Amino acid sequence: ISPGSPGARPPDPRACAHVRGAGPAPGAKGARCAMCACCTKRQSEAEAEEGFFTTLFGGPSSQSNGAAGKSPSGAANGTRGRFAGATPSGTLQHEEEVSAATVRRHTLDVSGERSLLLYSVSDLPAKSRVPVVGPGVPADRCIQQALHVPPNTTEAVSIETECFVGKSMVIYRTPPGSSRPSQYGPYFGRRKRNWEVRVQGRFKRIPKGDMFIGIVLRDFNYDQSVATHSKIVKNAGMALVKSYDLYLSWGDRCGDALKKDAELSHLVTGMSGWDQIICTPSGSTPPDLACDLGEIGDSRGLNYERAKMGLKNYSEAADETFRNISLEDTYTLCFWGVSQVIDLLGWQFKIGTHISMARFFEESPLHVAMYEIERPANGKKHDRHLESMKHYYLDFMFWSNAVSTPSLPSRYIFADAPPGISQSPGAPAREIQRDRSDGSQRRGTSPTSSTGSGTSGGQGSARSILAAWGQRLRWIPQQTCSNGARRASRGSGLEAAPR
Repeated sequence: ISPGSPGARPPDPRACAHVRGAGPAPGAKGARCAMCACCTKRQSEAEAEEGFFTTLFGGPSSQSNGAAGKSPSGAANGTRGRFAGATPSGTLQHEEEVSAATVRRHTLDVSGERSLLLYSVSDLPAKSRVPVVGPGVPADRCIQQALHVPPNTTEAVSIETECFVGKSMVIYRTPPGSSRPSQYGPYFGRRKRNWEVRVQGRFKRIPKGDMFIGIVLRDFNYDQSVATHSKIVKNAGMALVKSYDLYLSWGDRCGDALKKDAELSHLVTGMSGWDQIICTPSGSTPPDLACDLGEIGDSRGLNYERAKMGLKNYSEAADETFRNISLEDTYTLCFWGVSQVIDLLGWQFKIGTHISMARFFEESPLHVAMYEIERPANGKKHDRHLESMKHYYLDFMFWSNAVSTPSLPSRYIFADAPPGISQSPGAPAREIQRDRSDGSQRRGTSPTSSTGSGTSGGQGSARSILAAWGQRLRWIPQQTCSNGARRASRGSGLEAAPR
């Protein structure tokens, strides 16, 4: 909406001249990039610390971003979102300026406060796919669609990908003094986690290979090499986390990153990477995503939670669940384990001290993705996770409104959430569902269920992967670990809410 049009929002005093109506419009001669980076471009960081994550990902903090790949998971189901560039016939067309305006509007919707921008990403239909054109872009990169998932809503946003259909929501702890209080304040007040992503739906494909979840840098700048000392630290660090089945790769770099089917940077694990999994059998009612899912027990299906079961029992239950996926059952998947060490709103790592994530990822968002890789005929695991090998089930792209991501509108068709999906500040909390009376609603309580009497994995077994790494890598020299600040013990901190 232009500043002078009816219904326009008051101009943000932080915005640049052309947003306030005092300068050239985007696309005009002398205007900045289509994303309007000048509106939200962050200043260079003053901190000198390089920290653990720079070493792991092998990227100098002074480098800028601009290349990589993309993901699939985001068309809406039922009431679909409004995609920028959609024609009357429903065909999606990529218009970079329209996508840029859409993201800019999402950014300014929470003017004056830190917020999280999260999008469910999916491939376009085959007939609508067009390549991304620009410097530093891999040869086989195509435009994708990105559906906005507003934070702290009372209703979930419908999503659909090639392999999954359902809905999702993201909730987080609002900062003290926020003018936008959330109904989830009491929920986070009883827990140590700071944010949580929830997904619920059905699989459209039965997995045939190995399933992974974790961080994939699909929009990272790979035009930089990985230092030798980074490889040494990576090998040593991996040796210290044998409890987790991790795959870590920096991906192809420099010229190799521009070739077809280049490998991206990964930090992924198996399905035990989810913090909670609820499997609701066909014919039964799945839980409301806006409820306290830690309080419902097995009333809505088998309910597995890592903190209550211990890592070993939980991993076995998660593996068993994903080996026996049903296309009729409903699966509720929750992720929050790294929220104590990754401050998404402030876009910083909290590992003994606060370190800006922009120093490592520059103008790149993060992607948390769930994907499948089928094994070759010989049954051996693949040495690399190439894009051509993957089936993406979910892909969530996110970043803080504290940073600028000017290259994204050239790579995605951004869309608003469906009408009626909005934040409801101060809305009364929903009644927590505790339907435990009807045994027919469950498939049965597993001995390793979160409400059963399974053996606890002991202190530390419920820690997220990233938190565990932070604890075990204390041997790294002080200059690497941000001035030698002591890391606080970071478990997942899950506690049963008072009834």
